[in-house]
Amino acid sequence: MKYVLSGRFGHPAPVLLLLLLILVTGLTESAWAGPGINIVVKTVLASQDSAYADPRLSELIRELQSVFKYSSYRLLSQNRMKLGMKETGTASLPKNRVLKITPIRIKGERAELRLEIFKKKRQIFQTVIQLLNRGTITVGGPRHKGGYLLFNISNSF
Repeated sequence: MKYVLSGRFGHPAPVLLLLLLILVTGLTESAWAGPGINIVVKTVLASQDSAYADPRLSELIRELQSVFKYSSYRLLSQNRMKLGMKETGTASLPKNRVLKITPIRIKGERAELRLEIFKKKRQIFQTVIQLLNRGTITVGGPRHKGGYLLFNISNSF
């Protein structure tokens, strides 16, 4: 037995067009966004208290030393997340702080990311960055234990 979807005039096109329209409008934005963006956040304590380079930061030390003039770099934490467009991921920071990262869009080879830092429930920092695919950026943060927090953020999509 053969079934044929047909419209009012015996043509399948109007019914198929309607089904396609229902399917397309039923998809969410995240379904169109693809597999998502992989993000890694390394929270580093940079200070002048000693000459120390955390071995877990071996790939990053030269870059940090070329931009920041500290003598000590210690990795405090590392957070990995996979986020869809407009989905927010969080990284816990020292002293009841939270870093929130939200991918806004991808344009060509760049991802646009919103970064926000909250202390308790109050926003204390917000910026939007553009980061090349497989790129990294280090953002200077608040004072902590005689030094400053640095946030090294990398992505791939």
